[in-house]
Amino acid sequence: MSRGKKVKLMKVSSATSPDDVERINAFFNSTEIKTDLHWFTYRDTLDRAFEREDRQLLYVDNDDGEIIGALMVWCQSRVLDPGEAQIRLVAVSPDNRDEGLGRLLCECAEAFARRQSQDRMIADVVASAPAVEFWKSIGYDPLEEWETRGGRSMLTVQKPLD
Repeated sequence: MSRGKKVKLMKVSSATSPDDVERINAFFNSTEIKTDLHWFTYRDTLDRAFEREDRQLLYVDNDDGEIIGALMVWCQSRVLDPGEAQIRLVAVSPDNRDEGLGRLLCECAEAFARRQSQDRMIADVVASAPAVEFWKSIGYDPLEEWETRGGRSMLTVQKPLD
């Protein structure tokens, strides 16, 4: 019997209504999450993802119905190469980290991308962020380092979807 942290079975849901999109937007723009993401999430970006068949918004609620993790994935975009999908945003509430929620959300995004006939997933992360280790722990390899217009060092990570 495991003596570690008790892991509870969590259900990943896909946004099915404008109310879901609003809740996801509020989660991504909460102070604790926005600080970790290093940028503001625009509601219209989430609305477009919700409206398109080749994009998906995923989330996990706690027992009180509050979102504790969310993700946005794109499978088609003019900025993506053919066969490439991208996890645009992923975040887990600080109180729920190290419970496997980030991994679970990413696995669901990868399954969605496979159903969309994509063969590779990428994600961008601040090069100095602790999240780099998260991406490595779930099988993503560094692909490219680059800088934002504002001079922030970023890292693109990738994972084959076979």
